[in-house]
Amino acid sequence: MVAGASRSTKSSGKSVAAKASGRGGSPAVTKAAAKTTSRASSAKAATTTKTAATKTAATKSSATKSSAKPAAAKKATPASREATARAAAKEREAKARAAAAAKALREREAKAKAAAKEREAKAKAAAAAKALREREAKAKAAAREREIQRRARERAAAEAKKQREVEAKRRAAEAERQRKLKEIERRNLEEQRRQERREAEERARQEELERKRTSRPYADDPEFLSLLRERLLEERAKTLREIQVLEETIDELREDREQPEYDEEDGSSAGLDFDRDQYQTLVDQTLRPKIFDIDVALERVADGSYGRCDSCYEPIQRARLEFQVPVFLCQTCREAG
Repeated sequence: MVAGASRSTKSSGKSVAAKASGRGGSPAVTKAAAKTTSRASSAKAATTTKTAATKTAATKSSATKSSAKPAAAKKATPASREATARAAAKEREAKARAAAAAKALREREAKAKAAAKEREAKAKAAAAAKALREREAKAKAAAREREIQRRARERAAAEAKKQREVEAKRRAAEAERQRKLKEIERRNLEEQRRQERREAEERARQEELERKRTSRPYADDPEFLSLLRERLLEERAKTLREIQVLEETIDELREDREQPEYDEEDGSSAGLDFDRDQYQTLVDQTLRPKIFDIDVALERVADGSYGRCDSCYEPIQRARLEFQVPVFLCQTCREAG
């Protein structure tokens, strides 16, 4: 009987919840239906519990009455004891079913409440998201409108500024034209005077340059020029000896290169070619140009112009002429070049 009451409670709760959800009601309606189902289930469970308690009390009363009988009645037959035990077992089973039904009912009520809360939370979240999107859309629209107005104001201000600038430029151009006319007259006069000064300075510079170009800084010291000539000749002979030695070495390397014991594969011939090229470069790019410079220096010693800088035409210091053979630039021009 208790089990039947529990099943009826379940079916009634399910039917109410199904009707509420099937009608497509809002979360609040669903929650109210769930609360109504919960109250109905609780009332039926209480009725079932009261019935079971009444039966238990009746059983206890009958047991008390049976215990109050005389000692002669206690000696019941085995069949009566078995019937009593079965009744007690049924009573315990009924209590267990009632407790299980009550527990199941509480669990269903808790699940229904949780589901209702979840649906309500989802509805609130959806509404909040929708409201946020609407606020963002309004804010974007307002920002676009403000930007359009700002750009319009900027264009208008730029146009007005442009008109003012055009007018100001026109007035400034007219004033500048008048000023330039006066400035041109003044500059023409100054330029004429500067041109006269430059021409005079250029004539003087050309005269000084010509004097330096034809100068002979050590022509009045023949002993020093003789010493320089001897040093130049010694340096020329020394350089010629170096060229001769290097050319002989180059010929020897060329002959060794043609020997059969030098193989292309082991790289020995490449070393000979490299050394020969280095020596040839030294002869062609260093020693022979030096011979040419010494010959030029000897010609200048002969006419007394040696010791004059080829760049500034100033005299080269004696110590530099004695230290380096030959030399055509002073120390200042050498460092500047």
